[in-house]
Amino acid sequence: MKASVPTAASNRASEAEGGRRLNPDHYEAEVRTFYAYLPEEVRELFIGDALYHRERYLEMLDRPYGARVLELGSDKPFISHFLRVLNPHAAFETVSIDIPFTRYPITRVDIESEPLPFDSESFSDVIFTEVLEHLFRDPAFAIHQINRVMQPGGTLFLTTPNACGYDSLINFVNQVNPNARSQFFASIESGHPHLWTANECREILDVHGFEVQLLDSVDYVPIPRPPELMSFLAAHSPVKGMNGQSLRVVAGKVRAVAAPVYPVSLFPEGKPVQMMGALREWATKALSA
Repeated sequence: MKASVPTAASNRASEAEGGRRLNPDHYEAEVRTFYAYLPEEVRELFIGDALYHRERYLEMLDRPYGARVLELGSDKPFISHFLRVLNPHAAFETVSIDIPFTRYPITRVDIESEPLPFDSESFSDVIFTEVLEHLFRDPAFAIHQINRVMQPGGTLFLTTPNACGYDSLINFVNQVNPNARSQFFASIESGHPHLWTANECREILDVHGFEVQLLDSVDYVPIPRPPELMSFLAAHSPVKGMNGQSLRVVAGKVRAVAAPVYPVSLFPEGKPVQMMGALREWATKALSA
């Protein structure tokens, strides 16, 4: 009898829990202890980031993971560290353009244009949190590469700000840009060039061979909820409960996809951003100067 090939799901189910959990009551102390190695001039900035994102970080660190995990697009040394500490059974790879002051090796890849330097079907899990909104050229390429390196049955955990969140509506009412990071940064990916809707997330995953198992919205950072606004949403929103600040997606790989797919709802011309028009003229002049 031919032995069955273990899938990412069966590997995950067979793994021992291992490691410890990060006690929420001790979270701030853990953050400050970990970041004690940083230069004083940047230490509080990193600590503040970890405290601000506390709920999302705790959820990410408390998730179950299989044997090999890809942390994609991260720039948080605290997360890279505790993912490893809390999951001693798993091997982790961290891909990023830059994680300043990290103690761990990173693989530097432009995930919108360069293939991930890993074998196909080699990861049980991919963590892709608060990255999608920063992509501005070819997010379909990045999603395709996630599909390629993930094992059948592997799990993608994705979060991204919700374009239809009630916080965007609060900004709208107060004459503030609904996209809170729409400013003009020196590095364009420092902003949020595209805020995603739930339907867009589902579509880009569907066409790239994923089955969405969970798609909801969540408030990771408490902000005031004006009762009048919440009543309006309750009365008029066609999809109840989908106006939280962040979209949270868990998706499983159900099939391989040969190449990036460009749905017209997101890519009206059927292709990613091109070096054309004023962008090409500006780049040509700037690079030749």
